[in-house]
Amino acid sequence: MATRTLPAKVARSKGARGGKGTRKGRGDTRGRIVLAAAELIHRQGVNATSLDMVARAAGVNRGSLYYFFRSKKNLARAVIDHFEGLLATHYLKPALEGEGGGREKIERLAGLYSQMPRLEAPCCGCPIGNLSLEVSGQDEELRVQLAGVWERIFGRIEGALRQARDEGELPPGADAGALARAFFSQIQGAHIIARATLDAAALQRDCRRAFEGLPWIFPTAGTGTDESAPGVRKE
Repeated sequence: MATRTLPAKVARSKGARGGKGTRKGRGDTRGRIVLAAAELIHRQGVNATSLDMVARAAGVNRGSLYYFFRSKKNLARAVIDHFEGLLATHYLKPALEGEGGGREKIERLAGLYSQMPRLEAPCCGCPIGNLSLEVSGQDEELRVQLAGVWERIFGRIEGALRQARDEGELPPGADAGALARAFFSQIQGAHIIARATLDAAALQRDCRRAFEGLPWIFPTAGTGTDESAPGVRKE
């Protein structure tokens, strides 16, 4: 599976060199600002990213930046929207809206999330997860916006788990919503740990375990109640 790098995808997104005087030019300038801010924030966080840094990275002057974004909060809100769209385009849609059963879709999603490295380092985490850790205790508007992103992600995963349940892959009484939160929370936890350990192999294993840990009626090969497995108590 090819490695997916969010900032690199950001840098290659469609942005233009159009002039400021046309609607297309205004849209292109705004897009360049958002892309530059997204890459900086993904690398170093919101607090360490100034509007001057963003203007320089986007190749615009402060006047052009303020024309579109009156404050760093407004720019951060646009970056959150951008990251949500990026995750949907490159991760959620390919995994959950492609062909296959519900179980296969969840397995694809776990695989994609185990391959989310930084530009220069093996692991850097989900950008929405990183922002949630950084700003949720600092700004209520950004916290609410991020909470909405999480709910929409959980909803997408819940749909695939409902499909798996209807296909007989999960017990009939399985709570797809609760399982979606547990599954994706485990993946997010793996990313938080991977940011500190920079252990890409462990990230892949942990994301795989998040998939295998769901209550599949027919467990994945190698899972189950092996007494030698960690966390299994011997009678």
